[in-house]
Amino acid sequence: MSRADLRDLGLENVGLDPGAKSVRTDARMRAADGLWAAGDVTGHGAFTHVAMYEAEIVAREVLGEPGPGADYRALPRVTFTDPEIGAVGLTERQARDRGLRVRTGLARVPSSARGWIHKAGNQGLIKLVEDADRGILVGATTAGPAGGEMLYGVAVAVQAEVPVETLRHMIYAYPTFHRGVEDALRDLVSGG
Repeated sequence: MSRADLRDLGLENVGLDPGAKSVRTDARMRAADGLWAAGDVTGHGAFTHVAMYEAEIVAREVLGEPGPGADYRALPRVTFTDPEIGAVGLTERQARDRGLRVRTGLARVPSSARGWIHKAGNQGLIKLVEDADRGILVGATTAGPAGGEMLYGVAVAVQAEVPVETLRHMIYAYPTFHRGVEDALRDLVSGG
């Protein structure tokens, strides 16, 4: 993976390290007094949506408008391949590396009604990662048709720390790829 080249930005003139891998910022995207950074240089992901998110925070800060600081716990990532790969929050390994007691749930797209209807090209999965001690999702991975589109609901759940029990008792539209989240929740609770 490539990273931003900071050497020619003159960061040494404002007390920052031009040899660093990224420009470190606080939650308000401030890198130094009177200096903000947004986008690839911050190291939070080389995604257009990250740059747009950070730029909005910078604009509010510069204009003195209120608003929340940066929060990356539900950072969505999508690779537009066939099948589409999407992820939000922590992977199982990242959650375990942070010392969380993890439960996972898995649903396979071909096992769902929508996967069956879709026929060719229906391969894929939905994997959920739960912080078992808090009973909330901390991450999800999707692969398959509309893999990136399926992230929205789980991204909201991760960001808002919606209890898994609440998610289990929601109504999921039928037949949709997103309904696979319900199957993955069932697998998570049953212990796989």
